[in-house]
Amino acid sequence: MNGLLEQLLSISLNLLPFDWIIIFYLTITGVLIILFHKNLTRWHTYLLLWAILTLSILSFSFLPNPLPFPFQVLRDWYPIATILAFYWRMEPLTQLIFQDYFDDRIIQWEAELFKGQPSIYLSKYFPCLLFSEFLHFCYLSFYGIVIFLITVLYLQGRREIFYEVVFAEVFTFTLCFIWHIFMPVVGPRYKFEKIKGHLADGFIHKLTHFVLSRGSSKGTAFPSSHAAVTVIVLLNALRYDLISFTLLFPLCSGLILGTVYGRFHYAIDTILGIVLACTIFLITPVVYQLLL
Repeated sequence: MNGLLEQLLSISLNLLPFDWIIIFYLTITGVLIILFHKNLTRWHTYLLLWAILTLSILSFSFLPNPLPFPFQVLRDWYPIATILAFYWRMEPLTQLIFQDYFDDRIIQWEAELFKGQPSIYLSKYFPCLLFSEFLHFCYLSFYGIVIFLITVLYLQGRREIFYEVVFAEVFTFTLCFIWHIFMPVVGPRYKFEKIKGHLADGFIHKLTHFVLSRGSSKGTAFPSSHAAVTVIVLLNALRYDLISFTLLFPLCSGLILGTVYGRFHYAIDTILGIVLACTIFLITPVVYQLLL
């Protein structure tokens, strides 16, 4: 019995904190899938994939450290690819518990807080094509923002800081995804009329909507993971790499404003995403050390 306990402890010490966050997500969603499987088509497939991924992550404990270069790169970077894959499979999970969306409630909150809908009137108050194109470009740059800082840290050889920032990003994504399951919201893109007129003629505007039509997950608007992850990256850049912070600040600021201006998120989605990111930023060092 003692030998088994020691073996389990040695396994936990050989996993990285972001491994445990992903296992946590797989466990929580796996339990929910079992409980509400009647609401999910091909739920057996989800559970099988979840089990395979969990066992694959646990198997890292038995691999030598460090691994040969190509395999070590895959080991270090797999969380980002995994999180993006989770996002693309979120839409069915947002209907796992509730077979409806909470947009009417969010729209009511918006009307009470802002005396209207910021996601509608922002583009009407500032109908500048150049401004619109810049904000849509910033919104489209999200995937670049996700990997920019961690790429810089990785190339600088600052691996411990790299692991911590990856953990912060994965932690943020994971909490957003779980929130989406319990409170699915589709956002203004589905509820309101799209931007029309000369703003809709912009190339970046068209490109952004084309990309979203191919790769977005309905029901994942509240809170805004775009805003949350963007802020967590920006705060970590301020902490660890001022050059990266300087380069990222205009894009990140434009993205945050663009989530509402482009009618991708309600203002409350974005505000909550920012608050969530600031909270995670404050607790990340403590949680990270606990999981080491």
